[in-house]
Amino acid sequence: MKKQLKTIFIALCIFYFYSTVFCLEAVDKNEKPWHLLEQAKIQIEKGEFGLALHLTNKARDLHKAQIEEKYNYMFNALKPKRVKLEGDNISDVYAILNKREDYDACKILDDIFLTHPPVFFDKSISKLMSWLEKRKALPETDFMAGKIYFAEGDYEQAMHYYKEAWNARMFLEIPEERFNIIYALADTSKLLRKYDEQEKYLLLVLTEDPIYGTTNLESDALQAMIKTITSEKTTEKFFLLYRNRNPIALKAYMDLTDIYLEAGKTRRSLATAVLASIIAITNLDDVISKDDYNYEYTEFASLLHKLNRKPEIILWAEKQNFWRSFMNLADALSKNGNFEQASYLYSKLAESIPSIKYAQEALYKKEQLNKKSL
Repeated sequence: MKKQLKTIFIALCIFYFYSTVFCLEAVDKNEKPWHLLEQAKIQIEKGEFGLALHLTNKARDLHKAQIEEKYNYMFNALKPKRVKLEGDNISDVYAILNKREDYDACKILDDIFLTHPPVFFDKSISKLMSWLEKRKALPETDFMAGKIYFAEGDYEQAMHYYKEAWNARMFLEIPEERFNIIYALADTSKLLRKYDEQEKYLLLVLTEDPIYGTTNLESDALQAMIKTITSEKTTEKFFLLYRNRNPIALKAYMDLTDIYLEAGKTRRSLATAVLASIIAITNLDDVISKDDYNYEYTEFASLLHKLNRKPEIILWAEKQNFWRSFMNLADALSKNGNFEQASYLYSKLAESIPSIKYAQEALYKKEQLNKKSL
């Protein structure tokens, strides 16, 4: 009897799964790829990874079919001798297509021009067609597939799809999404214990921050920051002088600081910690300024005390991991031999930081540092 009930239960589960899939096929027959990806996100949140992957693959296939249809239509629209005589200039080709009342071809071009004007293709119809053929790639679907496999713990497969998404990044609907792909590649590399790859991907983020420079050649601005913080007895002048509004790079700087501290690369850890803390202080300074027009930054402890009266800002700051960036800076200063500056920063964090966890950690590290100096 128990075996029969178990068999019936399994059969009902299988029936439910496939009936759900078939229903999705029927309902989503005329769906757009973006709608399918939104549905896939919902399924991931529910833990329905099989359905999420099904929707993702369907979005990929649908997008590919739509692009192939557009490419084939345009290929045939450009075939007539009269059209070819106009040459390669997009404006001339568009004009003749419009004159021939090929409004479907004009509509395809108009849709492309909404996000990629003719100048993007050097005003060349042949370059546009080459781009359109490659546009069959939809990196968002590969990124989504990577997330699904990551959630299931299959990190190797997740890496495969994240790399596919990165290789097709030029077709991202939202270009800034490339940073999320980079961070996914870096985080997955870490889980796979491929630390060199993790560092390589994180450094890709920093190539877009001119204040960093390169790993082998720091920018003049970064050298000035390091000189300021290492030549002063406190960190006050450093936090007062410098700002960097590049929040997307914060995670890269903090993760690289962890890597360099662990590897004993003290100078590199200080460089990345300096920039992470400046991004954090800039964000906190800006958000308080927007809330209080009379506010003006004077010192680090004063800023932290102001935060204690803003619980919503504290919650936001904790999610951004700002406290970690300041602790990393103190750690990097200590490892770099700048004990006085490190001790000062540990003291300020222990006294004023709105986080019991980090305040206790700062107090402990300050005490350990003082014992070493005795």
